[in-house]
Formats: sequence, C-alpha cells, structure tokens
Amino acid sequence: MPLPESYVLHLAFAVLIGMAIGLERESSQISKSGESSLGVRTFSLIGLIGGISGLLYFNAPIVSLVIAGCTGVLILIYYGIGSALSKDYGLTTELALILALIFGFLLTTELISVHITIALAVVLTLVLSVKKKVRALVAGVEQHELNAFIGYAIVALVVLPFLPNHGFTLSDIPVLQQLIASFGGDTQAFATLELFNPRKVWFIVVLVTGIDVIGYILAKIVGHKRSFALTSFIGGFVSSTSTTQALAQKSKTTTAVQTLAGAAILANAASFLQIFLLVGPINPQWLVAITPALATMILSAGVICWVYMTRLAAHQSFKQDSRERKKIFSLGPALTFAGIIILVKLITRICLVLFGQSGFVISSIIASFAGIDAIVISLADMAGKSITFEFALLTFLLVNATNLISKSIYSFVQGKRQFALLFLGAIAVIITLSFAGLLFV
Repeated sequence: MPLPESYVLHLAFAVLIGMAIGLERESSQISKSGESSLGVRTFSLIGLIGGISGLLYFNAPIVSLVIAGCTGVLILIYYGIGSALSKDYGLTTELALILALIFGFLLTTELISVHITIALAVVLTLVLSVKKKVRALVAGVEQHELNAFIGYAIVALVVLPFLPNHGFTLSDIPVLQQLIASFGGDTQAFATLELFNPRKVWFIVVLVTGIDVIGYILAKIVGHKRSFALTSFIGGFVSSTSTTQALAQKSKTTTAVQTLAGAAILANAASFLQIFLLVGPINPQWLVAITPALATMILSAGVICWVYMTRLAAHQSFKQDSRERKKIFSLGPALTFAGIIILVKLITRICLVLFGQSGFVISSIIASFAGIDAIVISLADMAGKSITFEFALLTFLLVNATNLISKSIYSFVQGKRQFALLFLGAIAVIITLSFAGLLFV
C-alpha cells in the first residue's frame, strides 16, 4: 500500500533537515580540524531513520520506539568512544544528531505542527552556525558585565511577572480621596479611575534599563555609533519617551553627546512612523489629511538625525567617565522616570474627568506628557464625526508638540545639558515645520 503524499513529503523534509544540519556540522569540523567524521550523509540518514520511526509510531509503536531508542543509544556509544580516544568532550555534534532524529520523528508523526518543527530546525542550524561569534563574545565578557546581566534578568524576569497586573483606584488610596474631597471635588466621579498599575509601571523600568543593556550588547557587536542608531530606532516603536530618557542618562557617561542626541531624534522619527499604523485602520481619510504634517516631521527629523550623527559627531569619541564605566544600566534613574510617569498620568486622568468634553484640547495636551498613542487613536475615531479633520489635526499637532517638549524636560532632568540643548533645538525645528501641515487640510 503506497504512503500518502503528505507522509512522503514529510519524510523528504526529515532528510532535508538532517542534510542542512549535517552541512553546517561538516563545514564547522573541516574548518576546525581539516577533516570531518560526521556530516551531510550521516545526518541525512539520522533524519531518515527518525522519519521512518515516526511513520511506524501509530501502527507499531513498540517497533518505532525500538528503532529510535537504538539509534539514540548508538549515538551515545559513538560519543563515549570518540571522547575517550580524542579527549574532546564536546557534545554539540552528538546533540545535533539526536535533535535531527527527533525532528524527523516529529515531522512524520505531526505530534506538533510541521511548520513549528521546521522553524525549530532552522533555529538550531542558525545557533550552530554562530558558534564562533558566540564564543568570541562570551570570551570578552567581564565579571561586572555578567553581574549587570544577572541584575537585569532579576528586574525583568523575576520581579515583573510577580507584580499585580491590575490598576489601583482612588478608593484604594484614602489620603488622595480625602484631599480631593477637601477641595470640594466629587470623589464618586473618581471612584473607578485607575491611578496606576504596578506591572505596567515596572514595565517602564524594564524598558528603560533594557534599552541600556541591549545597546551595550549591540555596541560590542557592531560598534557604539551603529548600536545607538539601531537600538534607538527599534526602541522608538516601543516607547520613544523611554528611549529618549535612556539616551539622556547615557549622555552623562560619554563624550559622544551628538550621536546620542541624533539617536534620540531617530527614536522619535520611528514613533512618527508608528502613527501611520495607529490611524490607518481606524480612519484612512484622516490619515490622508495628516500625511503632509507627518511627512514633514519625519523628513525634518531624518535630516537633523543625519547632521547630529555624521556632521557634528564626525570627530567625537566614545570615552566614558571612569567612575561610570562599569555601570551597564542604572536602576535609580529608571525608577525616577517611572515615578514621573505615575505623577503625570495621575494629574492627566484627574483633569480628563474634571474638564470633560469642554476641555478636550487642554486635557489632551496635559495627557500628552505621558504619551500620545491613546490620544491619536481617540482623535482618529472622532475625526470627521464629532470633530472636523482640521480641528483633529490641530489638536494632534499641539499634543505632539507638548509631548516633544515634555521629553526635552526629561532630558534636562536626567541628561547632560549639552544633550538637552541639542534635543530641544531639534524638536523646535520639528514642531515649527509640523504646523505647515495645516496648509494642506
């Protein structure tokens, strides 16, 4: 009885995966010792054996497990004899053989998705191929760097998951409730108003310190200037405010202030690009109306970034203050920044309740100190309905200007004065040119 076409295809995948892993192992062993004992043919056969044992699994499970088990035992025996003779106790190739066997088995049994199995095989091949780079990187890791990475892992992976993921309201803070009541405020209106969420606040801390850690790693791989640009652009899509804050902190420990200022502008340019993704699905017509303003902002930010990172930074160095050289990330400034965000959100949420629709612009401007994503989404939902396109664009430009100014304030508080002045000059140009978008509505 012929095998179904899907089984034949999966069996072929098992052989191809083994072949790909074997090709990488063979080229690695040849470059290391000039000869290879395990390569394409061996790994292809192991993948085939895994695939055949998978085909037998549902009809003859005992036979299937015996075939797979015996193959695994042979691999272990080969490792034991080979390591005893060569005194080389590395286990990478043998583990790759066992994984090729498992991949072949999973492909034909489909115990997990075929796509996931193939993806895992590709990841394995990639990990094996960067062995030399990883070894060189690990060899250059110093003790203070390891301590910093462990500290960040505690901040991100130990503390964050265990914090409560729910918001605290006014009723949970009696002192604040009494304070509002003393001014004649209606505390019932604030009863369900979320003041802060511990996990979300700590996520800001993780994000700010993470930008430092990722930037440090990228700096060792691709160089300081490129690492700042790459990390900042990616960080800008997540949070341009946090990225600007992290770069401002970094400016205190290096002389490369112009490059850092350019990277901060690049992060904000990324956040401008993100607006296309936020507005497009909600209100395409309003997106067309604000595109000239967005294009002006992105273009001006790109030109300023280029000037800061190439012209002004042409002869600068990345020497760090010796007292700060061992600090890969600093928890204190990140906690301060998180505290500022909590305070700003608290004030803006209270203002939104007090002013209501009559104070829409004022409350939106105040709220922009904490971020503009929610405001942009709200404007996109209202533009052309309860408010005109022109009014929505004007509100957006005012909100964006206030948000950029708030980042400048954070820069003066957390960063070097030169960094803050460079950033302030750049955003002044971007804000001024952005209002030219009103001419096209």
